[in-house]
Amino acid sequence: MRTLAVFARSVLAGALAGAGAGLLVGGVGGRLAMLLLRLTSPDVVLGLTSDDGFEIGVVSTRTLVFVLEMTVAGAVPGAAYGALRLGLPSRLRLPLWTLACAAFFGQAVVHEDGIDFTLLEPVGLAVALFVALPAAWAALVVALVERSLRRVRPARVPRALLRVVPVVLVGAAIFAAVGLADTVSRLG
Repeated sequence: MRTLAVFARSVLAGALAGAGAGLLVGGVGGRLAMLLLRLTSPDVVLGLTSDDGFEIGVVSTRTLVFVLEMTVAGAVPGAAYGALRLGLPSRLRLPLWTLACAAFFGQAVVHEDGIDFTLLEPVGLAVALFVALPAAWAALVVALVERSLRRVRPARVPRALLRVVPVVLVGAAIFAAVGLADTVSRLG
């Protein structure tokens, strides 16, 4: 029963950390990244609608909705970290989770159609920002969860889980990174 309580607490801590990091990194950081890209892009992009449905160069109430969406969206993968962290050796949690999220979410966001990665310049900066944002989100989630649970006595985790979870996470990260590299190569 104690293991279940530790697991539930870990998942809850992950969801809360994911939401907070989603607000800061995904919401505020995402808007700042788009501002930077707007400033480094030609004026022709002003007024165009980004791939996320925003009018480039305009701050509106939609921006607040986006920040709220990123807050809510951050909770789910944050909870996933809370669930998976028990199967990861403590010293590998930060690098593995950060790598996996950078690859997975970077691959999901970076694409070769639309305007975010075709008209916004420089393309390399756009790609770097939208891979760095999920990496920063993931690192913040790990830091917040581990800090909040540092006084919780760890649950006993089967050794097989400590072998399988890192391998699956690395495999998923490699698969996503290959997809991301393929997309980036087609961008230019």
